Amino acid sequence: SCWDEHRLYENRLELMTLSARISRCHEHCCRFLGAAGSLLGDTYRIALDATSATKVVKAAGRIAQNEFRHAPGGRGKESVRFLSAVTNKGITLFSETADALCDRIYLVEDAYGASSRLLLNALRAQALESGFDLYTCYCPLAPFEKLEHLFLPELRLGFMTKSDHLDPQIEPYKIIRARRFTDAGALKKSRKRIAFNKKAAAQMLDSAARLLAEAKSLHDRLEAYYIDAMDFQKVDAVCSATLQKYEHILTSYGL
Repeated sequence: SCWDEHRLYENRLELMTLSARISRCHEHCCRFLGAAGSLLGDTYRIALDATSATKVVKAAGRIAQNEFRHAPGGRGKESVRFLSAVTNKGITLFSETADALCDRIYLVEDAYGASSRLLLNALRAQALESGFDLYTCYCPLAPFEKLEHLFLPELRLGFMTKSDHLDPQIEPYKIIRARRFTDAGALKKSRKRIAFNKKAAAQMLDSAARLLAEAKSLHDRLEAYYIDAMDFQKVDAVCSATLQKYEHILTSYGL
């Protein structure tokens, strides 16, 4: 009701063209992200076959024994979050959130994502069983299966993953290197395939970021048409009328 519909209609061809181009950018971006996820998933499966799950679980048990000693009891609550994303500026990781939540952070250095995933899942299970609340952060390229970070706010303790495409800018309390759980000889047999996956995934992620940057630029152009056709005095009037309509609710909440 606050738009100049005539002005928008005059620019309808440009609006429709820009909208279609933005949609195509997002569609192609999703395909590149899917391809990157598949390549990284292939490397994960190769590394998993060369990883000693027994050693990882034992290491998780030792850490849990040291860190989860004063358990509150019951079962902890879990909140699922994302700490990173592929954006128009590349991969963005909110390391400052980790610094705000934690005084101590274990950094798991794992180029392939196998040991870190096993370790963090084991720690997650033990922390919840001990009664600690968790923030669980998954990888945006595998959001239903690849656990990347854990935070226990009650203990001000965190566990983060460092990989080829993700490098938390933090000062770690301790560093856990995945190679201690990995059969280097077994990995060596697949080194060419792993190298190909790494290079190709990086290219896919770069292409996805470029497409998001293009979509952002196109969206800014599209938005300019709507800003030009918008009567912001009318918007303010609608806002004031809405606030007055629900003033009794705002008052009851002291707003």
